[in-house]
Amino acid sequence: MYRGLVVSGGILAIFGGFLVLTDLYVPLGVSIFGLPICIVGGIMVVLGFFREEPEPIEAEEGKKFCWYCMKQIPRNAGNCPECSLPQHTPQD
Repeated sequence: MYRGLVVSGGILAIFGGFLVLTDLYVPLGVSIFGLPICIVGGIMVVLGFFREEPEPIEAEEGKKFCWYCMKQIPRNAGNCPECSLPQHTPQD
């Protein structure tokens, strides 16, 4: 089960349902926009039960990901050699 897909699909389905219900009380044509969102959210929930959780992406040993361009750089690099932007520590 892919939990992220199930949760995000559930949020979309609830939001789409809210838009459809809103149109019942305020006739502005919102349900035309909310119905596809509700349907896509339901599809995401169903697919989330059949899909496996993806493997986490981790940097190689002694490397980390740049905060800006997401390239692998040496762990102790002050500036990224790819995008030349300064790296922050997790405490920043």
